[in-house]
Amino acid sequence: MDPEIKEVLKGIKGNRDFYPEDYAEIKLIFDAMHTVSKQFGYELYEGPILEFAKLIEYKSGRALADETYRLFDREERKLVLRPEMTPSLARLISNQHQRYPKPLRWYSIPRVFRDETPQRGRVKEHFQFNADIFGVDHPAADAEIIAVTTNIIKTSGLKTGEFVCVINSRDLLQNYIEFLKISNHLDVIRIIDSKGKFVQTAIEAELKEKGSSLNEAKEHAQLLRTVWHQDPQITKVYPEIDKHPNLSSYLNKLTEIEEQEVKKAMEEANLDSAQISKLFEFSLMKGKPRDVIASLRALDVNEKITKAIDNLEELITYLEIFEVAQDCEFDMSIARGLDYYTGIVFEFLDRTGSVARAIAGGGRYDKLVEDLGGGKIPSTGIGMGETVLLSILKALNRTPPYTHPSQIYVGIIAENVIQETAEIVNKLRKSYSVLFNPFGWKLSRQLEDANSRSIPLMVIIGKRDLEENKVTLRDMKTGEQEAILLSELELKIKEKLSL
Repeated sequence: MDPEIKEVLKGIKGNRDFYPEDYAEIKLIFDAMHTVSKQFGYELYEGPILEFAKLIEYKSGRALADETYRLFDREERKLVLRPEMTPSLARLISNQHQRYPKPLRWYSIPRVFRDETPQRGRVKEHFQFNADIFGVDHPAADAEIIAVTTNIIKTSGLKTGEFVCVINSRDLLQNYIEFLKISNHLDVIRIIDSKGKFVQTAIEAELKEKGSSLNEAKEHAQLLRTVWHQDPQITKVYPEIDKHPNLSSYLNKLTEIEEQEVKKAMEEANLDSAQISKLFEFSLMKGKPRDVIASLRALDVNEKITKAIDNLEELITYLEIFEVAQDCEFDMSIARGLDYYTGIVFEFLDRTGSVARAIAGGGRYDKLVEDLGGGKIPSTGIGMGETVLLSILKALNRTPPYTHPSQIYVGIIAENVIQETAEIVNKLRKSYSVLFNPFGWKLSRQLEDANSRSIPLMVIIGKRDLEENKVTLRDMKTGEQEAILLSELELKIKEKLSL
C-alpha cells in the first residue's frame, strides 16, 4: 500500500471516528442534554461551522483565536472553523433579538474545532452543549444555567459528590484587583485562572531535567495535576504515584509549587509584594458557599466589592431553590480565561479522580451582544463538551453495553413469501425497529445474522404458516419458539419485549 494512503487511512490525530458503538456512548449524553433542556423550556438553534476570524479575535480573545483552524475563501476573507458557539450566538441575537420575547432560553449541540495538542479529555474537534439565557440580569438566571448543567450531568450518570460546580464572580475578582491598585487586571485574571497549568508546567520541566522523556514528563505532570485538582490536601493514597519514587515526592509540595509559580507570574506582571500577597490569599478562599461569603464579609473593602459580594450571596438562595446548592462550592480563583465574562462564572469539575479538565464552564457575559451593536442585552450561559464527561463515565464503567437498534429480525424460509412478508414488516415498523434482509439467504444464515447482532426476537415466515394465518416467533436468547396467529403477533411481541 502507498505509505501516504496508509497514513491518510489513520485519520487526523485529535479527530475521531464514531463507529455505531462509539456514537451510542455519546448519544447517551446528547439525549440527556436534549431531555433536560426541554424540561427547562429551552429552544434548539444552530449556526454555521464557518465564522469570520475577526469575530473570534474580537470577542474570545487572542489566546483562543491562536488555537483556531484558519482558512481563506475565494474572496480572500479570513475565516475560522468555529472554536466555540458563544460569539456566533451573540451575532445571531444581535441581528434578530427583536423578534423574540425576553428572556430567551436557547440551547444547541454544535461541533466545534480547536487546533491544540490532544490529551485526555481534549481533542481537536468535539460536540459542545451550549445553553444560554438572554434578556434578564438576575442571579436566578445564573442559578438556572447551573441547575440545567447539573441535571444533565446527573442524568448522564454521575452522582452528587462525584462532581462539583465551583463558582466565583468575575466582577468581584476584577473589582478586588482594581481595589489593590492593579491596572493590568486582564493579565492578572489569566494568571489566577491558570494556576493548575503553572503547577503542571513546573513539574513537567523538573521531570525533564531529571531525565524523563518529554512524553513521560507530560503524562506524569498531568497525573499529579489531576490528583491535586481532586484532592488539594492529599487526603487519599495514590498507588499509581507511589510506585514512581520521583513522583511521590511531589505530593506534599503541590500547594507550595502553586504558590511559588503563581506569585512568580504575578511578579513578572509587575505587581508589588503587598499586592501579590493580598491577591494570592484572596484566590485561596474556597469552600461551602455560605462559609466563603462569611470570609469575604470579613475583608476591609469598598462599596463596589461589597455589592459584588451581595450579588454572589443572593445566588445561593436560587441555587437552593433549584436544589443544586449541595453540588456547588465558591472558589475565588475561578476566573474563566475568556475576555467577555462580566459577572458570575462557574466550572464543573470531576471529583472521581479521572481528569483534571473541567466538565463544563460558563458565566455571565452582559456586554457581548451590546459590543456587537445589538443593544444592551444581559446574558448568561454554559458550554459543555461531551469528551470529559464521557471519559469519566467510561472510567466508572457507567456507559451501557451497545445494543443493536433492531428489536425484531424478520426471516423468511423461501423467496415465494417476500411480498406477504414485506407487508408484515411494514406494519411492524409502525411500532418497532425491524431488520429484514430479502436477499435470498437461507434461513440458517438469517438466524446466524440475527444472533450476531443480538436482536432479541425473530419472526420466521413460511408459505405453509401463512396459509394458516400464522408465523413463528422465536426468542433468540433462549431459542424457544412458537406458532402465533398473525392477528396476535403484535400483542405477543409487546409481551416478550416487556419481560
